[in-house]
Amino acid sequence: MKADKEMKTVMTLHPMHCGGACMLKLHMKNGRVCKVTSAGDIPREGSYEKDEALMPIQRRACLLGISEKRRIYAPDRLKYPMKQTLERGNIRGFKRITWDEALDTIADWYREMLLRKDDLGYLPVWDEGGIAPYLGPYLGRFGNPSSGNLQAATFASIGEYSKLRGNPPMDIFNAKYIVIWGNDSQATVPYLAFAMMKAKEEGIPITVVDTRYTDTASSMGTGCGNVPRYICVRPGTDSAMLSAMANVIYRKNLHDKDFLKKYCFGFYPGDSVISKSPSKHPVTGEPYEGKAFTVPKGLSFVEYLDEMQEEHGGYDGVLSWASNLTGTPKDVIEEFAIQYATAKPAFICSKLTGPQRTHNGMYFSWMLIALSAMTGNITKKGGGFGEIRADDGYSVKLDPEPVLTDMEAHQPILFSIFKLSDVMLHGLDGRTSKELREDVLAMNKIDIGQDARLKMEMYVRGAVGGNPFNQFQNINKRTLAWDKLKYVVSYERFMTSTAAWSDIVLPTITNFEESSFRMQWVSDTFVVNGPIEHMYEAKPDRWINEQIALRLGLDYGRKNLTDRQIMEEQWSKAAIPEEYKEINPEAKLPSFEEILETANFQLPVPKEKTLIQTAAIKPGEFDTDTGRINFYSPYYAERSRMVLEVPRAQYVRPYEGYEDIIKDGGKLGAKGIRYTLQFITPHAAQRALSTYGNLPVIGEQRPQLVEMHPEDALARGIHDGDLVYVFNDYGCIKLPVMLTKRILPGVVSIAQGACYRPSTTETYEAWFDADNDGKPEKHVGPVDVGGCTNTITTDLNSGVLDPFFCGLGLNAGGALCEISLQKPR
Repeated sequence: MKADKEMKTVMTLHPMHCGGACMLKLHMKNGRVCKVTSAGDIPREGSYEKDEALMPIQRRACLLGISEKRRIYAPDRLKYPMKQTLERGNIRGFKRITWDEALDTIADWYREMLLRKDDLGYLPVWDEGGIAPYLGPYLGRFGNPSSGNLQAATFASIGEYSKLRGNPPMDIFNAKYIVIWGNDSQATVPYLAFAMMKAKEEGIPITVVDTRYTDTASSMGTGCGNVPRYICVRPGTDSAMLSAMANVIYRKNLHDKDFLKKYCFGFYPGDSVISKSPSKHPVTGEPYEGKAFTVPKGLSFVEYLDEMQEEHGGYDGVLSWASNLTGTPKDVIEEFAIQYATAKPAFICSKLTGPQRTHNGMYFSWMLIALSAMTGNITKKGGGFGEIRADDGYSVKLDPEPVLTDMEAHQPILFSIFKLSDVMLHGLDGRTSKELREDVLAMNKIDIGQDARLKMEMYVRGAVGGNPFNQFQNINKRTLAWDKLKYVVSYERFMTSTAAWSDIVLPTITNFEESSFRMQWVSDTFVVNGPIEHMYEAKPDRWINEQIALRLGLDYGRKNLTDRQIMEEQWSKAAIPEEYKEINPEAKLPSFEEILETANFQLPVPKEKTLIQTAAIKPGEFDTDTGRINFYSPYYAERSRMVLEVPRAQYVRPYEGYEDIIKDGGKLGAKGIRYTLQFITPHAAQRALSTYGNLPVIGEQRPQLVEMHPEDALARGIHDGDLVYVFNDYGCIKLPVMLTKRILPGVVSIAQGACYRPSTTETYEAWFDADNDGKPEKHVGPVDVGGCTNTITTDLNSGVLDPFFCGLGLNAGGALCEISLQKPR
């Protein structure tokens, strides 16, 4: 190969699941990435105007994007197919095999599962990105660890989450007051941090609400009148504060009565409506239009506010209750409510935050929507309901990539991903056998019998993202359950926890070894430019599926089309939407060569013309059962699948949390230990979930540790930097401690996403129910020395246990633990 004499620059999207949608510059020489810089890397001379510009959105990279060179060429990248020769989880047992041996073996396993289909009516294969969908009904998951509780709240109150993604970032400049609730954009969403700083510079007041004094809180907060710049709440109590704020707004007559009567359902006692909804019943498919709905007695929102006052002794009593629970002074709660209600418009930014990733997180998100509806902010420019989209709302019309087969994909039989271990162990996911049978019959037209239970015998982690072994709760139970699987296959780039617990691991290429158009959660048009040749023996996910399909006699594949040919055909039919031409008649598409060079094309919108999706919906035509913005959900009440049983926006006590500490001084576990500390599991700046956790250059600067308040440490004889044990009934983690006053006394924080790494020398006695008899039993397993938070989380569902829409979320914070210098038994 002729050597390049000069460095070449290739622009590309950084396709990562954080949602940041950042642009990278790959500096290339001789086909190799020599350096990675950000799209914000522009010439310094005369650059101030571009540096400070809000339009188009600046897609600057964070430390993860800048680290991509080290990830591409990491020494621990998987280089060839491997087969486990010892027990799962023991990476020393993996041995190199050929692609033919790997693919032939996997094809044989699929054939075995096809024989099981004859007995069961479906393949007992949980398949994510493999070829099982083209072989017959198979197993798939429902529930979303990032946004499931938020999706449950939006589905109940305003409609399907995928259709209403919140106000655009530019809309914050239309606000008179900004509330950032539980969102640390400094760690997760780089583009939003830049916009928020510019809003602060323009003098828009900002209050940050969070359990930790995050970098966002320290840099963004300004305060507003008597409301401080930062409000600290205890984990799992956010919806209690919102409930008290709603009571203040209602009692002080600050609610928008006209809006509530015109747009909403379930706020006032006896609310009735004839639905004009465009949607259909999720289970029966019957249109809602024309159906009558009345809120039952006692279940309106006003009646909830009255119940609170009666229970807690009036207006001041409600404020005192919320103050005792959240840790926020009651005068701050009151002033906060008044400021939010009177700012008009007031913008709430929450996004995929910690408060909704708790056991009662659905009610937090629903209460945000309720507060924004009470004040009329939900349909206003500069308002919104908590979610914020990552773009300006308009997309280039672009054809999808060609389908890989004309075969029809079968509908999966769905199970709750948060009860994965229970499904593996005994076939149930929190639903009764009767409910499971009814759901499968209605959705899949398969009768799985009176004693309905799912059989899972094979797992394929194919062409998808995620690390499910590591990503979901109660890892000690999962190690037991995983042994029930007959076969496990992973397509992977690194030896993740899921790969380590696999039987065959297949190496896949990185995003920089293939090219495509991407939307990356946003409406911008992005190009992933793959300037690197496939490395080692790694292959694209689609190639792996093509080869397995070929062995099974399936017509599946790309028909020899190259990445560039597909992209060129897509771009030849691309078009700017007509509605955007009304905003900018001069807008035109770049040429194909130009879009490859810039790798990003945006349709920017000035703040005066921001797209507010909720404002475009006529009263009575929201995508809910009633057609209104619901404070009470008739569908949830009818289905009765809410994990915490309440079909209304309000505070609902989680299964465990601060109220256990108030009442009993902590929760007495099955081990006989009383747990007195709440723990939270925020996103970390040093990882995107578990991705990048293997890069020493980041890990050395930001090690995995537990944050603890000095008062709690003093009571336990713990000093900064000590190795400590964080434990509860479900497991035990060993990691360093950092003492900080950024966190409340009684709360500890461990960043989510670190990979599980079982100790080879230390064990722990965990207690949990693995045999489904309703009673915990003892299980001795290793101490986790990797810092994986799911070692101490329990596998509870949260949200709504209904497979006909996505409304299940992750229970990842606010529960209880203890910390000690000495290893507990």
